[in-house]
Amino acid sequence: MPSRPRDRVGEIYGRLTVVRASERRTKSGNAYWWCQCSCGREREVPGDKLSTNTARKKPVVTACLVCSRELQVEGVCTKNDREERQRRDNAERQRKALMGQVPDSWLRLPLTDAHARELGQVLFFRGTYCLRGHLAPYRINGGCLACSGQKHSAHESLMP
Repeated sequence: MPSRPRDRVGEIYGRLTVVRASERRTKSGNAYWWCQCSCGREREVPGDKLSTNTARKKPVVTACLVCSRELQVEGVCTKNDREERQRRDNAERQRKALMGQVPDSWLRLPLTDAHARELGQVLFFRGTYCLRGHLAPYRINGGCLACSGQKHSAHESLMP
Protein backbone atom coordinates (compact mmCIF):
# COMPACT_ATOMS: atom_id res chain seq x y z
CA MET A 1 0.00 0.00 0.00
CA PRO A 2 1.46 3.40 -0.99
CA SER A 3 2.52 5.87 1.65
CA ARG A 4 0.43 8.92 2.46
CA PRO A 5 1.59 11.89 0.31
CA ARG A 6 2.84 15.15 1.77
CA ASP A 7 -0.04 17.61 2.16
CA ARG A 8 0.34 20.23 -0.59
CA VAL A 9 -2.98 22.03 -0.12
CA GLY A 10 -2.47 25.81 -0.35
CA GLU A 11 0.95 25.57 -2.07
CA ILE A 12 1.42 27.63 -5.23
CA TYR A 13 3.23 26.41 -8.36
CA GLY A 14 3.34 29.05 -11.07
CA ARG A 15 -0.29 29.98 -11.70
CA LEU A 16 -1.64 26.88 -9.94
CA THR A 17 -2.76 26.70 -6.32
CA VAL A 18 -3.27 23.21 -4.87
CA VAL A 19 -6.89 22.92 -3.70
CA ARG A 20 -7.34 19.29 -2.68
CA ALA A 21 -5.97 15.78 -3.08
CA SER A 22 -7.31 13.42 -5.73
CA GLU A 23 -8.04 9.71 -5.33
CA ARG A 24 -5.91 8.85 -8.38
CA ARG A 25 -2.28 7.72 -8.36
CA THR A 26 0.29 7.54 -11.14
CA LYS A 27 1.84 4.20 -12.13
CA SER A 28 4.84 5.08 -9.97
CA GLY A 29 2.56 5.75 -6.99
CA ASN A 30 2.61 9.55 -6.94
CA ALA A 31 -0.62 11.24 -5.87
CA TYR A 32 -2.65 13.50 -8.14
CA TRP A 33 -3.72 16.94 -6.90
CA TRP A 34 -6.59 19.18 -7.93
CA CYS A 35 -5.17 22.63 -8.63
CA GLN A 36 -6.92 25.90 -9.44
CA CYS A 37 -5.37 28.21 -12.01
CA SER A 38 -5.32 31.99 -11.52
CA CYS A 39 -7.92 32.17 -14.32
CA GLY A 40 -10.34 30.04 -12.25
CA ARG A 41 -10.10 26.73 -14.15
CA GLU A 42 -9.23 23.52 -12.28
CA ARG A 43 -6.79 20.88 -13.42
CA GLU A 44 -5.76 17.53 -11.99
CA VAL A 45 -1.96 17.32 -11.87
CA PRO A 46 0.35 14.49 -10.76
CA GLY A 47 2.44 15.43 -7.72
CA ASP A 48 5.74 14.74 -9.51
CA LYS A 49 4.88 17.43 -12.09
CA LEU A 50 4.40 20.14 -9.43
CA SER A 51 7.68 21.90 -8.70
CA THR A 52 9.08 25.39 -8.20
CA ASN A 53 12.55 24.26 -9.32
CA THR A 54 13.10 25.95 -12.71
CA ALA A 55 16.34 24.06 -13.44
CA ARG A 56 14.54 20.70 -13.20
CA LYS A 57 14.95 18.35 -16.16
CA LYS A 58 11.46 16.83 -15.86
CA PRO A 59 8.46 18.66 -17.32
CA VAL A 60 6.65 20.90 -14.84
CA VAL A 61 2.98 21.94 -14.90
CA THR A 62 2.47 25.59 -13.93
CA ALA A 63 -0.93 26.51 -15.40
CA CYS A 64 -4.20 25.13 -16.74
CA LEU A 65 -4.24 23.89 -20.34
CA VAL A 66 -5.60 27.15 -21.77
CA CYS A 67 -3.16 29.38 -19.87
CA SER A 68 -0.20 27.10 -20.63
CA ARG A 69 -0.95 27.42 -24.37
CA GLU A 70 -1.08 31.21 -23.99
CA LEU A 71 2.25 31.17 -22.14
CA GLN A 72 3.75 29.02 -24.87
CA VAL A 73 2.58 31.42 -27.59
CA GLU A 74 3.91 34.40 -25.61
CA GLY A 75 7.28 32.65 -25.28
CA VAL A 76 7.49 31.98 -29.01
CA CYS A 77 6.52 35.58 -29.83
CA THR A 78 9.13 36.93 -27.41
CA LYS A 79 11.79 34.71 -28.97
CA ASN A 80 10.80 35.78 -32.50
CA ASP A 81 10.87 39.46 -31.51
CA ARG A 82 14.32 39.03 -29.97
CA GLU A 83 15.64 37.29 -33.11
CA GLU A 84 14.13 39.95 -35.39
CA ARG A 85 15.80 42.68 -33.32
CA GLN A 86 19.13 40.83 -33.74
CA ARG A 87 18.63 40.56 -37.52
CA ARG A 88 17.89 44.28 -37.75
CA ASP A 89 20.94 45.18 -35.65
CA ASN A 90 23.17 42.98 -37.83
CA ALA A 91 21.72 44.51 -41.02
CA GLU A 92 22.28 48.01 -39.62
CA ARG A 93 25.97 47.23 -38.89
CA GLN A 94 26.53 45.66 -42.32
CA ARG A 95 24.87 48.58 -44.09
CA LYS A 96 26.98 51.15 -42.21
CA ALA A 97 30.11 49.39 -43.46
CA LEU A 98 28.80 49.66 -47.05
CA MET A 99 28.06 53.41 -47.05
CA GLY A 100 29.50 54.99 -50.17
CA GLN A 101 29.87 51.59 -51.86
CA VAL A 102 26.19 51.05 -52.65
CA PRO A 103 23.50 53.45 -53.93
CA ASP A 104 21.87 55.60 -51.23
CA SER A 105 18.46 54.38 -52.39
CA TRP A 106 19.42 50.87 -51.19
CA LEU A 107 20.39 52.22 -47.78
CA ARG A 108 16.93 53.81 -47.45
CA LEU A 109 15.20 50.42 -47.95
CA PRO A 110 13.93 48.46 -44.92
CA LEU A 111 16.45 46.35 -42.99
CA THR A 112 14.77 42.91 -43.14
CA ASP A 113 11.84 41.19 -44.82
CA ALA A 114 9.71 41.56 -41.67
CA HIS A 115 10.57 45.27 -41.55
CA ALA A 116 9.53 45.61 -45.22
CA ARG A 117 6.20 43.87 -44.51
CA GLU A 118 5.56 46.23 -41.59
CA LEU A 119 6.12 49.22 -43.87
CA GLY A 120 4.10 47.70 -46.74
CA GLN A 121 7.10 47.53 -49.07
CA VAL A 122 8.31 44.74 -51.33
CA LEU A 123 12.10 45.29 -51.27
CA PHE A 124 14.64 45.28 -48.44
CA PHE A 125 18.43 45.52 -48.19
CA ARG A 126 20.40 43.71 -45.47
CA GLY A 127 23.85 44.53 -46.76
CA THR A 128 24.83 40.87 -47.22
CA TYR A 129 25.97 38.94 -50.26
CA CYS A 130 23.63 36.32 -51.72
CA LEU A 131 24.78 32.74 -52.33
CA ARG A 132 25.98 33.69 -55.84
CA GLY A 133 28.05 36.60 -54.51
CA HIS A 134 25.73 39.49 -55.43
CA LEU A 135 25.29 42.53 -53.23
CA ALA A 136 21.81 43.80 -54.07
CA PRO A 137 18.35 44.33 -52.55
CA TYR A 138 16.02 41.37 -52.00
CA ARG A 139 12.30 40.86 -52.59
CA ILE A 140 10.33 39.74 -49.52
CA ASN A 141 8.97 36.64 -51.26
CA GLY A 142 11.91 36.04 -53.50
CA GLY A 143 15.62 36.31 -53.76
CA CYS A 144 18.32 38.70 -54.74
CA LEU A 145 17.33 41.15 -57.49
CA ALA A 146 20.70 40.66 -59.23
CA CYS A 147 20.05 36.90 -59.46
CA SER A 148 16.70 37.57 -61.14
CA GLY A 149 18.33 40.11 -63.50
CA GLN A 150 16.30 43.10 -62.30
CA LYS A 151 19.21 45.13 -60.82
CA HIS A 152 22.95 45.02 -61.06
CA SER A 153 24.93 43.89 -58.07
CA ALA A 154 26.96 46.58 -56.31
CA HIS A 155 29.71 44.00 -56.06
CA GLU A 156 29.86 43.68 -59.89
CA SER A 157 29.81 47.45 -60.44
CA LEU A 158 32.78 47.89 -58.08
CA MET A 159 34.90 45.40 -60.01
CA PRO A 160 37.07 46.78 -62.86
